[in-house]
Amino acid sequence: MRTNVRLLAYRLLRKYEKEKFISREDVDSVLSFLDDRDRRFFKELVWGVVRKEELLDWYINQLLKKKDIPPAVRVALRMGAYQLLFMNSVPDYAAVSETVKLVKNENFKKLVNAVLRRLRTVPEPKELHLVYSHPEWIVNYWRSFLPEEAVLRIMKWNQEPLPVMLRVNSLAATKEEVIKILAEEGTEAVPGKHAPFSLIVRKLGVPMNDSRVINDGLASVQGESSQLVPFFMELRPGLRVLDTCAAPGGKTTAIAELMKDQGKILAVDISREKIQLVEKHAKRLKLSSIETKIADAERLTEYVQDTFDRVLVDAPCTSLGTARNHPEVLRRVNKEDFEKFSEIQLRMVQQAWQLLEKGGILLYSTCTVTKEENTEVVKRFVYEQKDVEVIDIRDKMKEFEVEGIWDGYGFLMLPDETITPFYISVLRKMG
Repeated sequence: MRTNVRLLAYRLLRKYEKEKFISREDVDSVLSFLDDRDRRFFKELVWGVVRKEELLDWYINQLLKKKDIPPAVRVALRMGAYQLLFMNSVPDYAAVSETVKLVKNENFKKLVNAVLRRLRTVPEPKELHLVYSHPEWIVNYWRSFLPEEAVLRIMKWNQEPLPVMLRVNSLAATKEEVIKILAEEGTEAVPGKHAPFSLIVRKLGVPMNDSRVINDGLASVQGESSQLVPFFMELRPGLRVLDTCAAPGGKTTAIAELMKDQGKILAVDISREKIQLVEKHAKRLKLSSIETKIADAERLTEYVQDTFDRVLVDAPCTSLGTARNHPEVLRRVNKEDFEKFSEIQLRMVQQAWQLLEKGGILLYSTCTVTKEENTEVVKRFVYEQKDVEVIDIRDKMKEFEVEGIWDGYGFLMLPDETITPFYISVLRKMG
């Protein structure tokens, strides 16, 4: 059975090599018919190979006379190298022989065999982008505007998968009650480190989607960085809130919970499919204060004429902050994307600002680590718009024990066990 698991991983990684994208549906379809042991092996092999791509290629290239080998052979070599270097549970002979079986061409079988057998003779690299397996251009780019210790911290934590995090629905249960129900299902969870209603799943019993806490609306799966965002919006029951890029609805429903489900929350997104995700989320949590509307956030005032006390612009972005769960994003983006997204984000903020009441708060957030999409978007907006006050959120971040960088316009959260890089800027409309 183990060989079949390797073959399934090989097929998925070959598809990734072509597209630099891994479909979660593809992963789930494979996992659905594997037992626990094979699931763990498959997940570690696939995500490990993607996460360590630069490092694995460097090791392999040290032993190749010609670096230009077919992508299918390169993928097989990465898989074998990962098992040899990082999977202690796999005997060396199995890592080599089972990888060789994946290759069809006899000449390339010999090459793969020879490279893998000599792999352990290669000394470790010294360059930090290789040690932490990041594209060199991204590391150099981060160094252009972040302190060295911040760059190292991001690279280091990107090697560690993010644990599953839950947000307890405070209107339906306490953290203690949810922990108890999870324990009955064989899942071990402990209170989170930063967000008030967060739990860290230490050991999974039943799959999360089958858990009573999810199906009965007692909790939602949501990362701790995302959970913290609504706490900076100065929410209270009875407010009118606009969420401009709401799908899949994690922050929308968190806002409703913090407002005791009292007030009006308008959740908008660009398609029926996205809006249905928000509606499904709200229904599961039994929240009645959320209304939905299909609208393009870049042309928001054409769709929405009401005004609001609070506006959230959790903007689409290059998503570099999600690399712990989506390591492929590091290989998919390019520098042109930073500018492209920043123009979209600025238009969204400009549109949303027109719908904000005087004295109201707009929160702008992204899950990326670029100057163009974070600092520069807010800086340009503040420069153009004269009725903006930037709220300093450093003290509040300290209350949540979150470390990061304040740039005068917003705060970049730096990662730890449960935090991923997230940028938050809080703007008040003066007058």
